[in-house]
Amino acid sequence: MKSKGTITGARETVLAAGKSVAERTKVLAGKVADTAVTAVIAAKDASAAAVSAALGTVATSIQARAAKGANALVGEGTTTTSPAKKKLSKRMAAKKRAASKRKAKKRKTPARFKKKRV
Repeated sequence: MKSKGTITGARETVLAAGKSVAERTKVLAGKVADTAVTAVIAAKDASAAAVSAALGTVATSIQARAAKGANALVGEGTTTTSPAKKKLSKRMAAKKRAASKRKAKKRKTPARFKKKRV
């Protein structure tokens, strides 16, 4: 009889401990969920602010380009260059391009085709 009482007592202890752990886990899960929701809200606000800043930058650059284009159409702020200067700059650019290319390697002639020295 004593062993039956011990087993029942042990079961009750384990059951009580399990309930206690389950309740603590439930509370912890609730806290984690609240923290996650708070983090999501903060991230959403931050991303909205970042998107707003990026769009503001894009809008500013578009406005600047539009103003530059309008000035170009009107003729304000444009510089004119003579045809001679344009021709010279094109020639210099062509020389730079030609100079930057490597010379083709000469192919070595095989030993069997070389002339023997006597």
